[in-house]
Amino acid sequence: MIVDEQHDLQRAKKSLNILQRDNCTNIKTIGKPVAHNSRHVTQGAWMKDPLEIMGAETIFVMENYNGNVLEEYENMNKFKAGLAHKKYKLPYNWDGTGAVVYGQHLYYNRAATNYIVKYNLKTERVKAQISVSSYYTRSRIYQWGGYSGMDLAVDEQGLWVIVGTRSSSYPLYLAKIDVVTNSLSLGWSLRSKIMNSLGNAFVACGVIYTIDHYSSRSTTITFAYDTKTGKKWNPNIQFTNQFGYNSMVDYNPREKVLYAWDNKRLVTYPITFEEQ
Repeated sequence: MIVDEQHDLQRAKKSLNILQRDNCTNIKTIGKPVAHNSRHVTQGAWMKDPLEIMGAETIFVMENYNGNVLEEYENMNKFKAGLAHKKYKLPYNWDGTGAVVYGQHLYYNRAATNYIVKYNLKTERVKAQISVSSYYTRSRIYQWGGYSGMDLAVDEQGLWVIVGTRSSSYPLYLAKIDVVTNSLSLGWSLRSKIMNSLGNAFVACGVIYTIDHYSSRSTTITFAYDTKTGKKWNPNIQFTNQFGYNSMVDYNPREKVLYAWDNKRLVTYPITFEEQ
């Protein structure tokens, strides 16, 4: 088992190095969403592992903003056919729709706590619980509600967590997660809108972007902050909530698209980056 874990760790490091060598830039435009599947549940999360440790085509699904069953599908065709390869009964319920799969681990907010659960999908055991001290449980959440105040994200640089704070001056907090020490390594207090006034947020190429609204069919990304330079600006990027209730938006650095759960529809958005 230890040998297998070391092998997976080396594969993950290799995948991460490939992503980090990609000199991506700021986002220029986000295209119209492409629907891939639909579910009976309005809110939820779906994702792939960008490090491909769990397979390049494997899809993971978490229905609703509170639950404890993670579904795994071998590929898109099996997903559309509803043929789950495996279902995991998690040891703790989750809050929100901000979970991510990163390598062989699922990271999610343990319900009604300020902890991130790091769950090993291969051993089906909890590897660690990471404390986010700046997060006040269920008190600052996205516009749509759903216990969504802790939002995990992955990009070319690694794993992140976004949380709403009680500060009126710095209402949003972004932190980098060290997946080796299982702790927060770097943090940024951001002068953005309060989380209750945001539709969603995501991180790409070390830049956090916030979406103005979750249900307006046509909305805008008006806040961006680059953790590499400390620059804040209004990118004025148009964003479409095609089905009128977008409860999850996450970036996949391998595929260079956004994954989203918009009113029972599971969609992706193509992204155009600025030229270098």
